[in-house]
Amino acid sequence: MVQNLENMGFTVVLFGQGFKDMLPPMKELMKLTLEQKIAHGGNPVLRWNMDNIFIKTDSAENIKANKEKSTEKIDGAIATIMALDRAIICGNANTESVYDSRGILLV
Repeated sequence: MVQNLENMGFTVVLFGQGFKDMLPPMKELMKLTLEQKIAHGGNPVLRWNMDNIFIKTDSAENIKANKEKSTEKIDGAIATIMALDRAIICGNANTESVYDSRGILLV
């Protein structure tokens, strides 16, 4: 799938599910949540996904989202964490949306 998307001109960014990749956006998500700065419009699916996450901590007190103790889905929550990571890395210098100059791309 990655090769197909890259051949179509998309930039694909790899994101691991381990502590190394999950720690920065997880910390930021927890901070924003405690500050009540996360706005999801009351989306019931995202709320359900977030309710299903358990936080796993390693011996160095790194954290990551985990599904081991849940039988329900967490995909939307993981997508949110991954998107937050990209927002952290890319910064907030550009206030212009890509959708200002083009519409939604359908694959």
